Amino acid sequence: MNHPEFEFAYIDYPLAPHTYYKIGGPANVALLPRTDDEARQAYAWMMEQPLPRLVIGGGSNLLIHDSGFPGIVLFTTLLRRFDELGGGRYRVAAGLVLSEMVREVMLPNNYGGVGGLVGIPGTVGGAIFMNAGTSNGSTCKLLESVDVLKPSMLDRVAITEDHYGYRSQTFCTPDDVILNGVFHFTQASEDQQAIYDHYQKRRMEKLPQGRCCGSVFKNPPEEHAGRLIEACGLKGTRKGGAVISPRHANFIMNENNASCEDVLYLIRLVEQTVRADRGIELEREVRIIA
Repeated sequence: MNHPEFEFAYIDYPLAPHTYYKIGGPANVALLPRTDDEARQAYAWMMEQPLPRLVIGGGSNLLIHDSGFPGIVLFTTLLRRFDELGGGRYRVAAGLVLSEMVREVMLPNNYGGVGGLVGIPGTVGGAIFMNAGTSNGSTCKLLESVDVLKPSMLDRVAITEDHYGYRSQTFCTPDDVILNGVFHFTQASEDQQAIYDHYQKRRMEKLPQGRCCGSVFKNPPEEHAGRLIEACGLKGTRKGGAVISPRHANFIMNENNASCEDVLYLIRLVEQTVRADRGIELEREVRIIA
């Protein structure tokens, strides 16, 4: 049902189809702007409402409660424009799927940095927000600037190494909205298609395929979360329709219509077991919306 405020606003909007887990109830109101102007209107209206707020890109690292979200969700997934600015610079909208940027911009031009983005799910905006990447690089390392909607202004941030770290950044809060980023690519001497094919093949061989959020936990310093979880004997542990993947212990799969509570049970079990057995506090990479 449409909301009377905007034609791109909807009431009781289902959220599960918009997450990689395919778990979760509806949002009270969902906003799906298609242009930057609509995004500004939607954001201004959302910030005036006395309700909880949530911004969603591709939904690749979200776990939403079975009862849904009792507030307003702003989606950036329909903001999909990208413009070539010259000199290896591209303005890429937040809703463009990250893998499309890799395939349509980086690979045809042999731009460097592909190894850090291979297999990363979700949108450009979500990848910027969490500085998504691999051991071979990250999203923010390729950024020149980013446009962020904040309560009082549109902030264009010139990105330096001080603005980001491992799976984190300092220029956008969960209440802000990333509209787009300007990426500055340089041509590489190595064949980026060969690098892409190599790492894609490795991911397909080693990582589980199916309904999940990717890595549930960040890697602790000098450690790998998956190895710690496996060493604690938790691979293959089940709760309801959820399972700690037998292929990679840092993945919790929705194997058979799992509930949010099923997945949360396994997340807490992992945290408690690794703390007790290894003395290490794991930090969640997945965002729990409950």
